Amino acid sequence: MEEIKKQYNKFLYPEPIENMKELIESNSYAEMCNANIFWDKYFPEKKYTDKLNVLSAGCGTNQIINLALENPNWKIHGIDLSEASIDFVHKQIKKYDLKNVTAEVKDIFDINYKNEFDFVVSTGVIHHTKQPKKALTKLVDATNSSGALHIMVYASYGRRGVYDIQKIMKYLDVQQDQEGINLVRNYIENGPEDLPEKKRYNAKTDKYDAGIIDTYLNPQDVAYDATDIEELIDGTGSYFQNWYDNLFLYPQEYLRYLNIDPKKFNKLNPFESADLTQRHLGQANKFDFILRKHKKFEFLWHDIKDIKNETIVKNGFYLGVASGTDWSSDFGGQLYYKAHSDLKSIPFNLQEGIVWSCIIEGINNSDNQSGVKVSSLLSKCKSMAKEKKLELVFTDKIIKEILHKMWKISLVRFIGKVDG
Repeated sequence: MEEIKKQYNKFLYPEPIENMKELIESNSYAEMCNANIFWDKYFPEKKYTDKLNVLSAGCGTNQIINLALENPNWKIHGIDLSEASIDFVHKQIKKYDLKNVTAEVKDIFDINYKNEFDFVVSTGVIHHTKQPKKALTKLVDATNSSGALHIMVYASYGRRGVYDIQKIMKYLDVQQDQEGINLVRNYIENGPEDLPEKKRYNAKTDKYDAGIIDTYLNPQDVAYDATDIEELIDGTGSYFQNWYDNLFLYPQEYLRYLNIDPKKFNKLNPFESADLTQRHLGQANKFDFILRKHKKFEFLWHDIKDIKNETIVKNGFYLGVASGTDWSSDFGGQLYYKAHSDLKSIPFNLQEGIVWSCIIEGINNSDNQSGVKVSSLLSKCKSMAKEKKLELVFTDKIIKEILHKMWKISLVRFIGKVDG
């Protein structure tokens, strides 16, 4: 770990943010792992609370400052190998007079917490260690029995060009210095247009010096196929609840032109589904996933049987309407994903469009937009179809199949009691 420590001391990553509070106030910055915003992703069975004991392992420069400012009732502790990163964090803590966050220089392998934290975050960290499973086990041990972990590791599918360049730079004995940074930039920017990594590089938001070092001149990182995640988790004392974001990780919608029997997709576990999808799409460069410490949460909602009549349905995060419903045709409307560069969703047919409309109507009519029960959607959909004079059939089975399809492409989320 000494090489990694040296790197992150010399090249602080992510790029330090001096004006975090202003960025939050202008809605210009948010951490994906903010359980206050994304509570239902982590704790679909729990009533919301704004009081959490949180560990950020490999906190870097900005993560815990953002979380502390956004969540004044959280108690947050951050650790990182880099003295320079922690020094910056301490300065920000003093600047904003934060009383709910502490930070220290510590190796992830040196922590010995037992069942202490409600929420543990480690994004982009364990894949830089030589023993990722051991590092993950340390984090699971630190989580209490009802807690959750947000883990991010590199995915291999979209990083093949990265590893080609890393290898090339090793052959050329390129060092972690300004000359090396300039050489990497020159290699990619002035290389042929069909250079495999060029498209990804052009879309990067971290092309500053530390970002170049972290991606192309990093001495220690490993990337995972989706099926490798299963092996990584096995034996750590944790269970895979679900992917943080299902989009691009379930294959049905991307391979629908093949008219494959849905049963062939449904027999796959989440890792196999993601692997199949990414071997087709080949664009994932990271995996964010949620772990829990009880087996009852394993593969939650992956099986349609997990959707009960009492399950609450809410719309997914950061969605917009791309096109409205055309009631005179079979076009039920289309959404777009604000978090994915306004990518358009798969268009709805009329039956799906009615289900979506009833979900939104039910949410808007609920107390504090708390969601709509699955059991109430059947009558709502039948009523809307009748109102629109459409000869569409709705049954409990059809409603749940549509909801499950929407969940697999991150259009809805589920809340409710978990059996077991």
